[in-house]
Amino acid sequence: MKSILTLLVLSSLISVGFAAPAVRVEALFKDAAYLNINGEKALLKQGQAHASGVKLLQANSHQAEVSIDGKRHTMTLHMAIGGNYQPAELVQVIIRKNQFNQYKVAGSINSLPVTFLVDTGANIVAINGGQAKKLGIQYRLYGQPSEVVTASGVVKSWGITLDSIKVGEISVSNVAAVVLEGDFPTDVLLGMSFLEHVKLSEQNSVLHLEKRY
Repeated sequence: MKSILTLLVLSSLISVGFAAPAVRVEALFKDAAYLNINGEKALLKQGQAHASGVKLLQANSHQAEVSIDGKRHTMTLHMAIGGNYQPAELVQVIIRKNQFNQYKVAGSINSLPVTFLVDTGANIVAINGGQAKKLGIQYRLYGQPSEVVTASGVVKSWGITLDSIKVGEISVSNVAAVVLEGDFPTDVLLGMSFLEHVKLSEQNSVLHLEKRY
């Protein structure tokens, strides 16, 4: 009986030791992918292998070719492979730094599409006058007039409250913002009046935004 029990224990240990890694695609980029491998997050570049043996063969913004346990898999965003994988109960947005050393991301203001430039140095979300008009924001009528100092000098501004800002699956309501007269900033500055509602972390030129509850 003892020998049979020992064999069963050894068999269990062997099967656990050789279990294929659990892999989930968190974000896709040109020639790179951000993967969750056995609960560990890793940014792999094309041709790079993880310590678990998972290798990124190729990737683009739509899908990734991944070698897992010697087998080739085509994976799309948020797709998971591995029987023991437990999806994280988190709402996250992952942004990769661009060639200008900036974190830019598509999102929306009041359900209308915009491009955000993440700016932790800005204490408030900032929009130029032209963008505000395109978004249908009547800042001159309802905003609080003021002035702000920019690199170009002192410009007129209007303090407003946006109904909502959404980035990925992270949505925040009633966000304080300022509209600046003129063409600055070129992209909407995603400042701290939004970012204070998320948890920020940065690793290997990748920025994580995680919804706070």
